[in-house]
Amino acid sequence: MKPSRRSFLKTASLAAASLTIPSAVFSQSTAPTDKPLRLGLLGAGHRGSVHIASIKSFPQFQLVAACDVRENQLQSAIKKIGDTARPYTDYQKLLADPDIDAVLIATPNCVHHEVFLAALEARKHVLCEKPMAVTLDQCKAMKAAAEKSDRTVLYTMQLRYSPRMNAMRKAIDDGKIGRPLYQLFVEFRGDWNLGDVWQYDDPAIGKKVNWRFSHAASGGTLSEKSCHFLDLMNWMAGANPVKVRCDGGIAKYKDGRNTWDHATLVADYPDGSKATHSLCMFGPKRMDYQVVGEEASLLIEDAGPGGSELILQSKGKREALPLPSEITHGARGPAKGVETAVTLMYQDFYDCVRSNKKPFVDADKAMASCKTAWLGELSSDSKKEVPWDAIA
Repeated sequence: MKPSRRSFLKTASLAAASLTIPSAVFSQSTAPTDKPLRLGLLGAGHRGSVHIASIKSFPQFQLVAACDVRENQLQSAIKKIGDTARPYTDYQKLLADPDIDAVLIATPNCVHHEVFLAALEARKHVLCEKPMAVTLDQCKAMKAAAEKSDRTVLYTMQLRYSPRMNAMRKAIDDGKIGRPLYQLFVEFRGDWNLGDVWQYDDPAIGKKVNWRFSHAASGGTLSEKSCHFLDLMNWMAGANPVKVRCDGGIAKYKDGRNTWDHATLVADYPDGSKATHSLCMFGPKRMDYQVVGEEASLLIEDAGPGGSELILQSKGKREALPLPSEITHGARGPAKGVETAVTLMYQDFYDCVRSNKKPFVDADKAMASCKTAWLGELSSDSKKEVPWDAIA
């Protein structure tokens, strides 16, 4: 039986109770009778359309408008939201709408910086899709603008809100594996979504291409695809890397794109621990995450239709640790895109807007994941290890 919105939100709230996220994030102090937060969607492509179901699952939110330069995507979004939603093809006109309190920026990455600054100038609260931007200077400008504003800003690094990832972080904090020494995050998958995707006119390529095939538009494969995983590695390590080495490039998709289709990145942390991320965009589906400590290791393992398991391994023993209930990315929930981590992220955003608190995911976390990715590119291009301050 498909769960109701109320039961899903209750499950998400119970899951949050066991997280290592500061408990104040999920205090839910705001009454359900409070005036709904009115949102506008900026970017109605694949990711923006997935957010619609998540937003509509909250009675505290009212999605009132959408904007996209492509008419077919815009009309599809309006149909999903409801016919009363206002369509825009000019984001400045949406931002000028006085009935909109907050915006979700789900545009291609190269537009984040411009739209983000304009949204704060229009005094809108902002949810900004990952990655933060396509250059470090843009990230810094966005952080500075947010610090000068009294508006709430949250970057959608939703794996920080994942109950299973928080369970792993808590197991580490509880000393289950001793001092962490090594992390491995592997993702093998197919090529980028190849359907009706916005085309970027890239001078370096000499033609219009799927924007994820363009480094200028995407910020690079590691930043666009792996920013969540690099963020998790930094989080589990409890610090940003001190140095990075990487090898990446294009092995299969030699069609004119200038974004990588594979990479292996190794990050060294201040305490001497290391983390490796391996990405392959042309391999059979695989997703593994393991943290190895002095005494034992933790592994997030796919358990099939039943979900995921957190496996504690030590001295030949294998134990499944209890995990909070969670609907993960790609799992069957109340609607496509309604994932537990995303739900908890939206709850944090709503509470921060209403209570003037700081979101759990801030500019420093979002910027660090981008910087880790770009250091990986610099290392690969220069064929040498690079320190954290090599990009400043």
